[in-house]
Amino acid sequence: MMEKLDTLIAFAVVMLGVSLLITILTQLISTALGLRGSNLLWGLETLFQELAPGLAAAGIRPGDLAKEIIQDQLISDSSFSRVERMKIVGPLVGYLTQVPLAGWLINRWRYATAIRLEELVRMVQRKADALGAGHAATPLLTGLLSATEPAARRRLQMLSAALADVAPPAAGAVANYSVQVDRVLQQAVDTAQQSVGKLETWFNSTMDRASQRFAVQLRLWTVVFAFVVAFAAHLDSLQLLQQLAANPDTRAALVNMREGMLNQAKDILPPTGAAPSTEVPISPAILQQAVEQLKKTDPALAKIGPIPDGISTIQDAVAWLAQQPGVPATTQVEFRKAIVTVLHNHADKINNDLANAGIQILPVPYPGILKFGGPRNLLGVLLAAAFLSLGAPFWYNALRNLSNLRTVVATKEANESAA
Repeated sequence: MMEKLDTLIAFAVVMLGVSLLITILTQLISTALGLRGSNLLWGLETLFQELAPGLAAAGIRPGDLAKEIIQDQLISDSSFSRVERMKIVGPLVGYLTQVPLAGWLINRWRYATAIRLEELVRMVQRKADALGAGHAATPLLTGLLSATEPAARRRLQMLSAALADVAPPAAGAVANYSVQVDRVLQQAVDTAQQSVGKLETWFNSTMDRASQRFAVQLRLWTVVFAFVVAFAAHLDSLQLLQQLAANPDTRAALVNMREGMLNQAKDILPPTGAAPSTEVPISPAILQQAVEQLKKTDPALAKIGPIPDGISTIQDAVAWLAQQPGVPATTQVEFRKAIVTVLHNHADKINNDLANAGIQILPVPYPGILKFGGPRNLLGVLLAAAFLSLGAPFWYNALRNLSNLRTVVATKEANESAA
C-alpha cells in the first residue's frame, strides 16, 4: 500500500514541478507580450465603439483614440512611454518602432496596465479640447462625457417622486417623518454612487469584460505551454509511472523532496483570490524576494520595509515602491527585472531538484521533437500534456492531500506492526 502511495506522491511531485515551470513561463510571457495592456486597449476601444459609434465617421478611430490614451506618459506606467523623450535612447527606440516585430513589441510595452475612471474622463476631455470646437468628433467626445445612463436617471426620478410624496409630519410624528426622509435620502445617495453617467456605468462593465478576457488568455497560455513542454520534453506520463514504480531510489528521493516542492509552490503561486484577474498574479513572496535583491545592489534602498499584505501583482508592487521616500524612478524598471531574475532562479532550482532526484526533464540524447517511440509513447505524452494543463494549483492540492494521506497510512501501519 505504501509503495503505491509513494509512487503517486512521486508522480505528483514531478507534475507539480513541471507545472510550476509552466506557471513561471506564463507569468513571463504575459509581461513580454503586454497582455494586460492589450486587453485594456481592447476594453477602451470597445467602450468608445459602443458609446460613441460616430467617432470613426468623424475621423477618429476608436482604436487609435484608446491607444493614444493608454500610451500617454501621464497614464502609462511603462518606462517606454517616456523613453522616446530621452536624447540618446529616444532616437534608437524611435528607429526600433519602425522594425515590424520590434515595433509591435515596443508599442505593446508602452501600454498602460490600468486606468482609473477619472483619468479616462480627463484624457477624453483633453482630446476634445485639442481637437477644437470645429472638429466633427468634438461634440461626440463632449457628449460622451455628459451623457446620462437611462436606468440610473430613472431611479433618481423615482426617488425624487417618492420624496415628494412623503407627507409632512403630523403632531407628535416628527420622529417617524425623520426616519422616512433619512431612508429616502440614503437611497438617493446610493443611486448617485452607482453612477448616473453613461460613461461611468459602462466603464465598470467594460473593465470587467476586459478582466475576464485577460483571464481566458492566461488559461489558454497555460494549456499551450502544457502541450509545448510535454511534447518538447517527450514527457511520457505512462513511462514516468513505470519508472517510479520500478526504481525505489528515484521514488524515495522524490517523496523526500515533496515538502521542498510544496514550499516552492507556496513561493511561486499567489494566494487564491488575492489578485484581480486584470493582471497576472505574482506571489507576495516573489515580490519580496525581488525587493531584497534590489537592496543588495542599491544600499540606498535598505530602509524600504516589507511589501504590505494584499499586494499580489507587479503593478501594485511598483505603485507601492514609487511611494517610498528616496526611491528613484529607475528603480521601478530595475524591480521588474529583479522579478524576472527571481522567477528564473526558482525555475533553475526546480529543474535541478528534479534532476538530482533522477528525473531529467529533457531526455539525453534528445530524440527530436517529433520522434516518438510508437503509439504508446505518444499516448503517454498526450496524457502528460492533459495532466499539466490542470495547472499548478491542482497539483499543489493533490500533493498536499497525498502527503497527509501518507502520514495517516504510515501511522496506521506502524500501529498494526506494534500490535
